[in-house]
Amino acid sequence: MKRIITNITGGLLLAVCIVPTLLSVVSCGQQTADRDIAAADSLSEAAPQRATTLIDSLEGESAMNKSRHMKLLLLKAKVRNKLAMPMSTDSLKYIADYFDKHGDSNERMLAYYIIGCVYQRSQDAPMALQYFHEAATKADTTDSSCDFLTLHRTHVWSAEILKSQFAFSDAFHENSLAFKYAMKAKDTLNAIITYEKKSNIYNALGLSDSAIFIREKLYGLYSKYGYEKEAVRSLGLLINYGVENKELSDVKHYINLYEHKSGNFNNKGDIKKGVEIYYVAKGRYLAEINELDSAEYYFRKCARTAKNYSDLKYCFDDLADIYRKRNRPDSVAKYADLARMMTDSAYAQMSTEHLQQMQAMYNYNRYRQTAEEAEKDALRTKYISIIIIMAIMAAAIGGALAVRTYIMRKRRARVDEIKEYKRKINELEMSRAELESINSGLNAEVNRMIEEKTKKIDILKTEYEKNFNNVKDKDLFECEPIVIQIRWKARKTTKPMDKDEISRLKELFKDYRPLSNWENTLNNNEYLICLLVRLDFVPAEICILTDLSSSNISNIRKRLLEKMTGREGSPKDFDKYIKSL
Repeated sequence: MKRIITNITGGLLLAVCIVPTLLSVVSCGQQTADRDIAAADSLSEAAPQRATTLIDSLEGESAMNKSRHMKLLLLKAKVRNKLAMPMSTDSLKYIADYFDKHGDSNERMLAYYIIGCVYQRSQDAPMALQYFHEAATKADTTDSSCDFLTLHRTHVWSAEILKSQFAFSDAFHENSLAFKYAMKAKDTLNAIITYEKKSNIYNALGLSDSAIFIREKLYGLYSKYGYEKEAVRSLGLLINYGVENKELSDVKHYINLYEHKSGNFNNKGDIKKGVEIYYVAKGRYLAEINELDSAEYYFRKCARTAKNYSDLKYCFDDLADIYRKRNRPDSVAKYADLARMMTDSAYAQMSTEHLQQMQAMYNYNRYRQTAEEAEKDALRTKYISIIIIMAIMAAAIGGALAVRTYIMRKRRARVDEIKEYKRKINELEMSRAELESINSGLNAEVNRMIEEKTKKIDILKTEYEKNFNNVKDKDLFECEPIVIQIRWKARKTTKPMDKDEISRLKELFKDYRPLSNWENTLNNNEYLICLLVRLDFVPAEICILTDLSSSNISNIRKRLLEKMTGREGSPKDFDKYIKSL
């Protein structure tokens, strides 16, 4: 016995030593994973390629739990989006669904923003707008830790898409929100860039005065905060404005700044792709100061490099003007025809794009309406759920009160029975005392009668005591909530007792020594059958509560009779024995 106790004690001490060590190892592993993820996140903006390498090395870590693994997948998607790498929208939606349930507002916003970017790169404007809108709704702008930079980018892209679809009013609204959140993020550069995009919206609306007003301020703003290239690049619209309005005093200065400090030109003096329209602006300036050969050179250079019909139309129109000034009607007619052809092509392209944009905006507006309806449905469902929960709680409370009332009634009835029993015993004792006092003065016959009466009283008392003990034990168990509960279950359902009910039933008999002394000798099913038989459950009910077959119950009862009494007999003999304890 001492050896067993020593072994158990040693095992417990070993567990006490090992478990904290294992917990410490696991905790250290998770802390290391957190540090690595934080390091990759810090690299995601400044060095996304290095961040990608680090993330790839972390994906195989076995110590990482699901929460950290999902954070790593979200960070990987963020870096891949930064590098404009292709991604599957299905996998991204899986990540978004996870953070909808388990993430914070910043994680949910980032997941939806990345999906919007993927759709935007695939030129699916309606889906991009949908996910950018979802991303914006996920943000908690009242929280000081809100990721305002991601929220700023969300509204920037929404504004760009809406502007490309001629939804200028909506684009203006999104641009204003983008500027607001750039300022909250304390990102001066992006705030100024967003302000510049506002001038582009004004320009598209034909509000050139408002556009020029912003452009004149931009150069000073960029320069103030040290963004020299951006400051010079913002002069493009001012060059066009100066030429068109023949306000040439500052144009030459702007052109020199643009060509030497914008970073848009290579060593050969050629402008980068996408901004070839600058050649037209410079050519027009040269034409205004009568340097027609140089102007023609830049118009032709634009015609060779430009890719879209609108830019080519401008080139051919200006070449026609050059030849008009030189009085060469054949060349004028030639380039006028080319300009007309570019106009037709641009119009056809614009018509197609406009139809697509109208369809996209129709889809987007339908999405917005659907989203609003979904929000109303969600709110309605929430209220209905609250009402249902309150009804269920009220029913549960009512049921609990009914059970409590029933138990209290049974207990009061039991107390009344005990009082009645004591009263009768007192009456009997008084009768005994009276008989004894009479006995001393009566003859033998009276003595015989007294003796006979006394025997009857003893028999009656024995019967009362036996009946009281039976009623007491039975009522003691019958009034207990667990007995009421499993008796209802056996009669009204086909479900066996669960672990909690079994535990409560055993606890009820803990102090009932005739049976509790057998608990460690019998197996679980045998002991439960003893308790249920003692509570007057019939075999059919015992089958339900223990989830055992009828034949199995009968065999166990016969086996228990032999184990507990040392004699053989039938299941009913076992029942009689248990009920006699």
